[in-house]
Parts: sequence; structure tokens; C-alpha cells
Amino acid sequence: MSFNLRAFKDLKKDHKNQNPRRHYRHLILGHDLKAVLQLIELKEKYPEDSIRLISSRLITKNTLIESYENGVSTLRDEETVSAIYKKYYDFKCHRQINEPLFYKDGKFHEFSGRAKPMELRDGEDTFKGLGYRYQISSLFKAENWEKLDEYLSQAQDVKVIDLIQKTNPQDLVEKDEWLLTTKDYNEVTAENLYVTMAPGKFLNLIHDKSSLSTELMDYLSSVNVLQGIQVCWELNKELYNEERTIFIPQSMTHEWGHFIVEFEAFNHATQTQKMHVMFLIHEEEPQAEDLASKIRLMKRVVDRVFSDFEKSIKKEFILYSEEMIQWGQKDNLSEQISFDYPTLKLLGEGGPSSAQYMHLGRSLLGTN
Repeated sequence: MSFNLRAFKDLKKDHKNQNPRRHYRHLILGHDLKAVLQLIELKEKYPEDSIRLISSRLITKNTLIESYENGVSTLRDEETVSAIYKKYYDFKCHRQINEPLFYKDGKFHEFSGRAKPMELRDGEDTFKGLGYRYQISSLFKAENWEKLDEYLSQAQDVKVIDLIQKTNPQDLVEKDEWLLTTKDYNEVTAENLYVTMAPGKFLNLIHDKSSLSTELMDYLSSVNVLQGIQVCWELNKELYNEERTIFIPQSMTHEWGHFIVEFEAFNHATQTQKMHVMFLIHEEEPQAEDLASKIRLMKRVVDRVFSDFEKSIKKEFILYSEEMIQWGQKDNLSEQISFDYPTLKLLGEGGPSSAQYMHLGRSLLGTN
């Protein structure tokens, strides 16, 4: 046993010798849209070699489009959209005209009517507003979007973070305010840390949680996160003739929540229609076989409501997200956190917002 432990320590030492510690003035942690937008923003202000993005999976233009345009929209507030236009002048989106409906007893009902839907579970209430379909590319300057894959390939490291530690800088030139260790034994230090991952996940990576301020600990531990699955189907016919969001119960006898369905307009040029379906996962550790079973159930349920649905599927895209919906951010703590940790920027959907924006709006407009 002692030999194995010594060999393991020697292996770690060899890895450290082969991979010397690197330092960056600006280090971004995350794999979402905000992480990429933050990279571009920093790139326009600082030298490229002072910036790094560490993500748990590869980010490209294509993955951004798949993740954000192939799902049910979380952008559902007119005030938020107006604020996005003020920050991103070329933002392109359009709003659904028809109010969301819910399905019950073989009929579609308005939420404002007499009929009552099955119980809405956590996170589902968001989708009762009119949805906005948008183009990810319109959030970038044309030249940045054109070269985005090139920028990402130069600035991105695909690694899994093992530990994060707040340190006391000894070097006044390379201020190592934060020390990160990755699963492959690499060490990275940073002066400024930009975090777009879910706050709870960031908290779990902190080495010495007892050293955190009460406000930071409270904020990071308070944000609720739900996993979810989005499925996008390209259909070879017009299955539904309106752009609309529809809530379909997963079960009429169990409070399992809803399959949230969103139809895009029929594309007459390609003779296809896009249909998006999402369900939120309320189990903490769902098993792969349970998720596969849920997707099969989704198809059966949707096919009962929209006849010939399965026969109409031309293409299918499935996306699983560990951070599909986040809410419960204690925005009142952000000012104190910024004072205590001026080199830490909590961003993305789980970050603070001065205007109480939600979901994508919070990610694009949040402040810290």
C-alpha cells in the first residue's frame, strides 16, 4: 500500500514538473454563452495572452447554436428583451403571438380560463409567458462571430477543475489571487476570476469553504438549479399551425410535471417545421436509463396529442443540461460580495442582477 501511495505522489510530482504552473490576469470558468461573450469582451480590452477560458467541454459556434436555438426559449419577458436591445444593438428575435396553452382532458385550455392545469412543478411557471425566438449570432459583432471558432481554439482549455483556492498574492506583478487545480494535475493562477458555472458547483470546488465570507457562502448555496433535457425535432410536415408554447402533462395520474412543447412557424421553403420539447428533472441523481425512458414517454405522450407526430420526424437533436434552470439568487448580497472579493465576478444565469432578470436575460444583463 505504501509503495502505491508513494508511486502516486511521484506521478503527481512528475506531472507538475512537466506542466509548470501558468498565470493569467483574466480567467473564465464555464461553458455557456456568457463565458464566450465575456471572453470576447475581455479580448477587446486586454492582451490575448492574459486571458484564458477553461470549460468542461468544447465550445464552438455550432455548440452554442445547438444549445440555445434548438430548445424551448427561456426568454419570456418584454422588459428584459428591451434591455437586451439597449446592450446588444443588433439583437434579432421575434415574439410568439399566441398565448401558451395547457392540455387537459383531450383539449387545449388557456391559463386564464376556468379549467385548471395539472400542478406546475418548480421551474415550469417561467414558460407561461410569450416566448422569444432569437439568433445567437446577433449577440456578437459580425467580425467576432465570423472568427469565433478561431478565437475559441486559441483561448480555450477543455479541462475538469478539481479544486479552487482563494490565495494571498505574493507577487505584485502576477497577482495570484486564485489557484485552480485540474484533474490532470495542472495548476493555474489568476488575478481575476469570472465564473459562469452554477454557483453551487463553484462552491463545491472551493478548497477551504470555512474561509469564505458569510455573504458569499449564503449566495452560492442559495441558488436553485434544475437539470433538464431539450429535444428538437425537424418535422417533414406542419403538425401545428401556430407558433405557441403548450404544456402537456407527463401523466394524468401522477404529479410528474409537464412536457413543455414549443412550435416554430412552418418553413414553406424547406417544407419543414421545428418542434422543441423540454422537461425538467427534479431528481438529484437521475439514472441514464430513467432519462431514456422519459424520452420514450415524451414521444408517446406527444404522439397521442398530435397524431402522426412520430411518423413526421425527419431529424432529432437531444441536449442534456445540468444547469437548465436557475433561480433564487440573493441579489441583495452582491454589493457586499463585490466589496469582499473584488477579483471574483459571478456571471451567467446564476449570477446576481440588479433588475431581477431571469434565465437568459440574467445571463446577458446581470451585474457583478
